[in-house]
Amino acid sequence: MTKHAALVLLPWLLAACPNSDVGRPCNHGPGFVPQDQTITFPALTCDQLLCVYAEDAEAPAGACTTHTECNLDGEAKFRCEQGACVLDQTYVMERSMCSQTCEDDTDCQGGDPDSSCRSGFVCARIQGLGDHCCEKLCVCQDDLDVATAAQLEQECSDDVASGCCDRTPHPDACG
Repeated sequence: MTKHAALVLLPWLLAACPNSDVGRPCNHGPGFVPQDQTITFPALTCDQLLCVYAEDAEAPAGACTTHTECNLDGEAKFRCEQGACVLDQTYVMERSMCSQTCEDDTDCQGGDPDSSCRSGFVCARIQGLGDHCCEKLCVCQDDLDVATAAQLEQECSDDVASGCCDRTPHPDACG
């Protein structure tokens, strides 16, 4: 291949590569299965070291004896374990994806083309507590509770997210 041909092909090859690994499957560490929204840092399998399980799925209350009792909608999110419904590890692993910090939705485009996310990624705040409270991250729209995210966005923007914006040192993501 001539030098000229390589220069002509370079932009095409670069355009074929994803800009980030947003949406690539990841895990939260050996033996750890999140039971609610979780941001794991560092996640060594992700470029930005962020692995996110963004769905806010609440297990059915009450006792169970079969997995079917935990999944009346037909989706296998939960399993019956010791008489209680808990998130299924396989489901969580399918919905845990590499993420990155962002300012707006355009920062979340160009990720893993093989992602299990059907509706694309948006820039949203999903946690009001912990080390990543009020941070904007790329999350799959399939998993996002829009009303909860909007409320957290307002609280973080207004610098009033309890358990986050009232901490010392004051998180940069607040205000």
